[in-house]
Amino acid sequence: MRPVESQVYGVQMRLLKFALVCAFAVGAAAVMARSPRVVEIRKQYDLNRVCCDLSVLQALTLTWEEGIGGRTFPSEIGQDKWVVAKMFPGVTDGYFLDVGSGHGTIGSNTKAVEERGWTGICVDPFPLHMEGRSCQVAKEVVSSVSGQTVKFHTHSGLGGIADTLGRWKEEAQKSPAGELTTVTLAEVLDKAGAPSFIHFLSLDIEGAELDALRGIPMDKYRFGAMAIEHNDEEPKRTDIIKFLEGHGYRRTHTYRQDDFFAPAR
Repeated sequence: MRPVESQVYGVQMRLLKFALVCAFAVGAAAVMARSPRVVEIRKQYDLNRVCCDLSVLQALTLTWEEGIGGRTFPSEIGQDKWVVAKMFPGVTDGYFLDVGSGHGTIGSNTKAVEERGWTGICVDPFPLHMEGRSCQVAKEVVSSVSGQTVKFHTHSGLGGIADTLGRWKEEAQKSPAGELTTVTLAEVLDKAGAPSFIHFLSLDIEGAELDALRGIPMDKYRFGAMAIEHNDEEPKRTDIIKFLEGHGYRRTHTYRQDDFFAPAR
């Protein structure tokens, strides 16, 4: 074989090998893309973007933490993810107020931040499985006025003050009820020695959210992020938005049954 022909042949063989490698890589990528593991990670990425109003980079980082790093986020609809990935990434000394905390682990909006070093208060008249949690626990029913006697249904997950129960009222009323005395969140915060800046407020008390907010001196306490359940109940939902707008907050986004808020500036 002549030298020129030999060189051409060598180039052709290298090109052929390159083409085969590329074809193999594309084929392998196609197979991986259809694997259950990769499909699940892609679904989680899409969900993280939607639930938590995340950028592409934020969603990728969060999904990596979950899929590769093994991080867990117990909240029902990603409230804890929003706080960790969007509002306070890297913060390990935050403070939270979790009103209507319910179960200490399952569906908890604050366990994940507590595991990152945060401290705070869980407020619930009938808290469940708080063992292993380091936060303060206030076994109270909250409203806008302290000292009122109210009828409270104890339904797990849907319990609340009888007069303010909303969407799940019929279901909650199937559970036993007892009389409890209200306190305000101002009293809870003062008793706990809470700081004036609270990084995260989670509020889920089945229809009494606005009354609870009215029991906070908004000139004394400021919040960096809030996840507040609305359950599509009007006019309660609109009244909450107007109340918070009047105190310098804006709604950042909505996902399922919660509205999310942050300081307007």
